[in-house]
Amino acid sequence: MKASKWLILLVLVIAVSWGMYECKYYYSQWLDYRNSPWAYSRNENAKLLVGKWTGAFKDPDQIQKTIKLEINKPLTEAERATKAGKTWKRASYSSRNKNKFHGVATVTSKLGTEKYVIQGAVNKDDCHKLQFSFQSENEKNRVLPNFALLGAKNGTWQDDQLTITFNFSFLRADGSSHWSSEDPRFEKKVTTTLTRQLP
Repeated sequence: MKASKWLILLVLVIAVSWGMYECKYYYSQWLDYRNSPWAYSRNENAKLLVGKWTGAFKDPDQIQKTIKLEINKPLTEAERATKAGKTWKRASYSSRNKNKFHGVATVTSKLGTEKYVIQGAVNKDDCHKLQFSFQSENEKNRVLPNFALLGAKNGTWQDDQLTITFNFSFLRADGSSHWSSEDPRFEKKVTTTLTRQLP
């Protein structure tokens, strides 16, 4: 009789633990559907900001460049499952900034290949507006001299198009940055439209 009681208790503990895991997982998912519609949707065919984008532009030296940009989901399903398996912390779900994102970008031209990591955010009142910054993925492998990407401002996205205005930082051959008020290239901003890169 004692053995059967312990078995029942064990089953109840497992059931409660599994139920808590399921609640935490789906609560997190529900929050993302509600708070970050630019990154998550119940519709598998929804056109979101997250994903891969490609386009072209000319830098302030009029050098033709191609950019491939990937914006990642703030939280992957694997990460969500891992978090759901940990101790319940309501604040961990509510405090995560629902507007921020990260990703990577690759720019290619006759000068070489520039690799960046990006950090950005969508507008809290309109998730179709965004901006982000660029940082070299590896400082030792930067393309020099070069007008490197610095920021992306006044961005708007809708369906399969992402329009963004780039600003630049000029890097000398020794890697130091340079700016001159007398040279209009250093004030130049470039607006371009990227298109969604389909699988």
